[in-house]
Amino acid sequence: MKIIKSVTSEGISYIDDSGSQGYVDFKQCNENWIQYRKRSENLSEERVIELRKRSKCVGQRDICARPRFIEFFTKPFTRFEFIECDEYPDAEKAFCKLRNDIISAGWITLDLS
Repeated sequence: MKIIKSVTSEGISYIDDSGSQGYVDFKQCNENWIQYRKRSENLSEERVIELRKRSKCVGQRDICARPRFIEFFTKPFTRFEFIECDEYPDAEKAFCKLRNDIISAGWITLDLS
């Protein structure tokens, strides 16, 4: 289970399952999202420029999934799962805190629920 250390406007610092430091760069996640949209929707360069101006998407989330998760558009994707445990005694509250921290940092995630 990944343990979140901090969330800033730049990204998330965390400890991964093996105890190593990890980092999610929000700007890179957003660029990966834009490039995905460009390919999947066959967007023109003009549309991509417009999308860059307004898109703040960095990942996707599902509070109804079991386990709940927030997943970032890193390569490969980085997923934070929220299950009841010592680190997250209230998984739903921990999920909502990360979701709100991302919003406070100026970014959004797609709601899959």
